[in-house]
Amino acid sequence: MSKIYTPKIGPKGQMTLPKEIRDILGIQEGDRVLLKVGPEGTVVLEKAIIISAGKKNSLQTVVKG
Repeated sequence: MSKIYTPKIGPKGQMTLPKEIRDILGIQEGDRVLLKVGPEGTVVLEKAIIISAGKKNSLQTVVKG
């Protein structure tokens, strides 16, 4: 069964992710998150993986195989 959370948006548009969600996604203070907005207005939140410009080409090689 899915859990539902309703964090409150503060005056600066910020919200606090519940600790359980941060723990599940491995998100720590200072990490970035990725928000994907679907055509019906659904939002998916994921932990962002930041790749430096120098490592970008080597990652593409690994992904493309």
